[in-house]
Order: sequence, then structure tokens, then C-alpha cells
Amino acid sequence: MRARSYHHHIIPLLLVVLLASCSAKAPVSWNLRLQTAAPQVLVVSFTDGFHPEDLPADPRATNRGQWSINGREPLQVYHAARPVDELPKTKEGDYPLETRYWTYLVLDEPLVQDTTYAITGPFGESSFVFDDASVLCESIKVNQVGYDPDSPVRYANLGVFMGDGGSLAFPTPPIYQVINVVDGETVYEGVAAYLGDDTRVEDGLVGSGEHVYRLDLRLVPPGGPYRLQVAGFGISYPFEISDSAIARIAYTYTRGLYHQRCGIALEQPYTEFVRDSCHTEVAFTRVEWSASGKINVDPRTPLMPISGGYHDAGDFDRRPYHTIIPLLMLAYYEAFPTHFSDGQYNLPESGNGLPDFLDEALWGLQVWEQLQIQNPKDRQYGAIMAGTETSGHPEYGMVNAASDTLVYGTWAVSPETTAYGAGMMAQAARLLLAFPTHRERAQALYDKALQAWDALDQLRDPEGKPYLQAQTADMLYASLQIALVEADFQPAGTSRARQAQALFGQLAQALVVDDGHWPHQYRPGNITAKIQTAHFSSYLVQDDPFDTVLAAKLRAVVFAQAARGGYMGFDPEQVLYPQGVQKTYGWGAATAQGRYADVYAFAYRLETDVTERNRYLGILSQFGDYALGLNPLGQSYVTGLGTVQPQSPLHLDSWFTKSNLGLGNVPGLLVYGPSEDRSGADYQRVVSDAVYPLWEELPLQRRWADGWSLVNNNEFTVWETMVWNICLYGVLNGPGA
Repeated sequence: MRARSYHHHIIPLLLVVLLASCSAKAPVSWNLRLQTAAPQVLVVSFTDGFHPEDLPADPRATNRGQWSINGREPLQVYHAARPVDELPKTKEGDYPLETRYWTYLVLDEPLVQDTTYAITGPFGESSFVFDDASVLCESIKVNQVGYDPDSPVRYANLGVFMGDGGSLAFPTPPIYQVINVVDGETVYEGVAAYLGDDTRVEDGLVGSGEHVYRLDLRLVPPGGPYRLQVAGFGISYPFEISDSAIARIAYTYTRGLYHQRCGIALEQPYTEFVRDSCHTEVAFTRVEWSASGKINVDPRTPLMPISGGYHDAGDFDRRPYHTIIPLLMLAYYEAFPTHFSDGQYNLPESGNGLPDFLDEALWGLQVWEQLQIQNPKDRQYGAIMAGTETSGHPEYGMVNAASDTLVYGTWAVSPETTAYGAGMMAQAARLLLAFPTHRERAQALYDKALQAWDALDQLRDPEGKPYLQAQTADMLYASLQIALVEADFQPAGTSRARQAQALFGQLAQALVVDDGHWPHQYRPGNITAKIQTAHFSSYLVQDDPFDTVLAAKLRAVVFAQAARGGYMGFDPEQVLYPQGVQKTYGWGAATAQGRYADVYAFAYRLETDVTERNRYLGILSQFGDYALGLNPLGQSYVTGLGTVQPQSPLHLDSWFTKSNLGLGNVPGLLVYGPSEDRSGADYQRVVSDAVYPLWEELPLQRRWADGWSLVNNNEFTVWETMVWNICLYGVLNGPGA
């Protein structure tokens, strides 16, 4: 356990020399930004504009005598710093950072309404007129896009954090108003509720570092844009409470997958973030899978056409983990079909008669179709290769997807990928039968599903047994989907249907009802556990399941997991911020709130009691709020959504859409966000070492900085982060939105 201990740190010798050399320079204005943190705390911040060598003093170590507010020294001075942008690595091997510095000036009395304050300090001077109806207060945290108007739970939080000065509590909870931005009218007034002291910092404790106050928004009428105005503090970023905001969030999230498509050009009129086609050929190398391995393609190897699937993250491989994307999307589409429509997301397939969400799921499935062995003479006929890889990762700032010259090969056939492919093709075939103009595609998918299923009898598990006998999550899913699709494509009672039904019944009982064996267990919210609700949800939404007793048991498991808060033990009555993660804090656990929402989404779908359904909806909407700004940093972790967005995600295409097209980052990317631990790699420490207070002294929810080379914070993946929140907002964006 680490006790909280903030102190000034020794400036590295090089910085001392630099600062000494700068001391004789003429004063420079650093474009000071003035905000508030509390009625007696003025916040002065600025960035170094990628030129820390020009700073006249260390912004993390100023003192009272260097600052003046209307001619008077502050009572206390506190500091914080965090990188906010990063350029590509230079030829010299440097990683240029832009860092923002915050100075918290504690006054001897509260700021006075309509009073002018002149601030002078080491980095220039500025002034402003304090008006709590117009000055931004960084301590107010809101969903910066919009709240769900149907949710019974809506709120903002108020929490002060002054860097090395810690937090503040107030003798009286403050009064707040909700103001309509358009006409300035007050639509709601309330008094903040004190939730508790969350200032303790220790290993494994997912804290905020704040005394947290709740600003209830349940009775605020739908509409907006609104701002919160807290008496004596200031105002929040704007937000809405509207169906249109929820639809906009769902649109941006879902189109994030479109922007990650592989093997296709991104073009107008579907996006302004255009690029040429990419990775349209692959060598069928069939190299044995390794999670950290690479594939060096012999230049003599023939290349085959390929399209479908997604770039994993900032790089361009298509990994076996990506099977979870169509698997989840097909499950959510099947459970909530009225939430999705044709033309909803402006995709190249829009207008084809299928809901766009289903089209996107089919694009994710397409790569696995093309990685299926189609030569009947091949001993692995019908089996599916485990994705594509190349000899290394392209470098940020050097190429985008279309200009990548690396040659990609395929991993060898995988029994697990084959089982998932069989299940996904079967499920997609079954869902497409509802659309008469797509029945030819449905038949083709059904045929491929059977090829994959039959191949499983020839593939072997690690013990040498036929893979059809494997007690695994992938076989749980595949057997269910084969059993269901047979009923739609064949006369009742085929031998294959009986085989699949029996296998699913045995696996569902052993792995879900009886809790299985690690990692083939159902632990909603833990993506390391192999079984997610989508592995068996199709059975729960059938009007006539072939074993009603088993269906009832599986429903009971879902409701029991929802009651206990899933793997993380989420308790909506106890959490201070609406984040589901309580342990294993890293690699997207902080931002991919759809992971924790998943069990509640299906409980919401299965529940018949109106009160309980409403309670589940409230939990789902809270999970959606966190990554969009309702978090301790007041930071949206999604490109294209919110006022304060990530500026430097590890996404190769985004560097070029910023630098060449002038459009900014590609929208819809959900970065990993805060993490408890940080890498010791030099290229990552460049960013994390620039954070102040020191990384290990910060509360866990504040351990984030904006710089692409800090991979643990600013990369993302389509399967770990993006798809989960896409599915969450697929539920929230209901038919009325």
C-alpha cells in the first residue's frame, strides 16, 4: 500500500541548465487560460507548445511570491501537469510532447461576482471578470454529449482535485442550476449531495482523489444544450438530454468500426476521412499462431485477394480475437432488432434492405469467410485460418493503412476460429432469412457454416481428441448456432440438429450453469473469461427453445450475475463515478464500459417487470456516461465525441487526417484510458514521466496522459474497447431515439 505523499521533486540537471539559460529572456506570454476549481481556487493553465526549453521557470515548482492576484499573493500554490499532444518520433529519435501545466491559486476569500481579477505570474499576465454564469469550472464533470432522456438515473459530479494540493470538501453542499444555453433560462435548481471522501490512494484502489458531490439531473426536462451553473464555482461543458444525442453517440461509435475496415477504400459520401483501399491481398502462409509473433512472407509466395474485418488498432493486423466483434453484434442485433434500421449509419451497404448494424456485423464476418479453406482436396477443407499478420508494426507518422507496404500472411488453421466461424456463419444465415432479397447470401453462409462444422471433427484439441468433443466456449456457441440454423434450413430432427442440440445442452449445463473451468467460464465484465452472454443469448430469446428447463436455468444465471454486479461486483448505489471496473485496471478496463453493461443489457432484454427493466436501463445509461466526460478528469475518451477529446490516439490513419486533411482524428475511436501501471519502455516513459504529480502518486482514475507513444493509455482495439460501447449504445439508441 502506498500512502498519499505529494512533494516537489528534484528537477533533472539538464532542465536546471535549460531554465538557467532562459532566465535572462524577455517575459513571454504563454496564452494563459483562466478557470476555477472552487470558489476560492483560481486555475491558471497553459501549454508549452512543444517547446519546454523556452519555459522561464519550472511550472511544477512555483511559489506564492511568484504570483499576484489583484496585487496580493495567494494563500497557497499547487501544481499539476499532463501531456496533451505528441508528434511523431523525429529522425533524431525524440518524441516531441506538448504538455499542459495547471497552477492552482488558493485565495484568501471566495471569488466575488462581477469582479475583475488581474493575475500576474512567471508565465505572463491575464485578467478576467468572474461570473459564475460564464467562467468554466473544471471540477464539474458531465457527459459532454448527452444523457439518455428515458433513463431514471442522470447526474453530474462535482469534485475538486488540485494536483499536489489534493482535494477540497465544503462545509455546505453548493447550489446548482441547469441553464438552457440558447435562451439562458433556468430549467432546474438543486442542491448538491455529498457522496463521500474518495481521496485515498493505494495500489488497486480505483479512486478519483476527490471529495465527490452529486448533481442530480433526473428531473431536468429533455432538451438542451444545457450547462450546469454551480453558485460560486462556475459552469460546466455543454450537454443535452435527448434522443438525438444518444443517436449521435451510437452513430459515431458504430462508424468507428467502418473507419477501421480493412480491404476497402474509405470514400465520400460515406466519410470525409478518406483514404485509398488497403491490404487487399494476403499470402496464405498458414504459420502457427503466436500472440506476440510475426509473419515474414517469402516474396515468392502467391498473394490472394482478401477483404473484410478490421485493423486491430493503430496497426493493421486482423487477429483471431476479432471473432468477438461479429459474435457480439449478431447477438445484440438478434436481441434488439427494432433498434436498428437500413440507412442508420451511412455505410456503403446502406439501402440494401438490411439494417446497417447487421451490415457491419457481416463485414466483420466476411474476413473469416475468406480465410476458410475452400479447396476440397485440402485435408483442412472447411477449417478457418486465424487471421493475418506481418513482419512488424508500421511506425506512427510514416504510413497510413493505404500506404502500408508490408506484406501480410495468414496464421494457420485454428480449431477455435473454425468453431467461432461456424457459429457466426450459422447465426448470420439464420438472421438473413428474414430478408427475402438476401436469402441467397443466407444459403451460402449456411453452406460455409456446415463446412466449418464438419471440419471440427477432423481438427484436434491439445489432447489429440476430435475438436467436436472440446469442452470450450467456442464449441458452446457453435453447437447452439448449428442447432438453431438446422431448424430453419432443414426438416425437423436431422442427425446434425440432434447432435448439435445434445452438445449444446451438455456444454451449457457444464460451462454456464455449473460454472465450467477456467478460462471457459461465464464472468460478465471480464473479457479474459471465454464465455460472454452472447455465447448463449440466442437460446434465451427463442420463442420455443428445444429445452425449456435449460433455458430457464440460463436465464437465472444471467439475472444472478446482474444481481451481483457481474465479475466486478458493480453496485450502482455505492459507486461515486459510473465506472464498472474495480480490479485489473488497464488495457481499456476504464473506458470500455460496455463490458460491464453487457449482462445488464441482456437482463433488460429478458426482464418482464417494468420497474426492473427501468432499473437496468438506468445502469446501462450510467455506464455510457463515463467515457464521454463523466469521469474525474472530465475527459472524453472517444474521438469525435465531447468537448475535451483525445488529441493523440495511437492510430496511424489519424495522423494523416490531422496533418494532411486538416480534419482532426478519425472519429469513433475509444482509447484505453487510465491504467494503474505504466510501461517501463523509454518511448512510453517519455509521456508518463511528464505527468505531475508522479504517476504512482495519482489516484488510478487520473493515471492518463494524451500522447500516442503511451500505448497503455492511448492505443485501443476494435475488440477490447470499441465493440463493447458500440453494443451498449445499440441498446440505448432504442426505436424511439
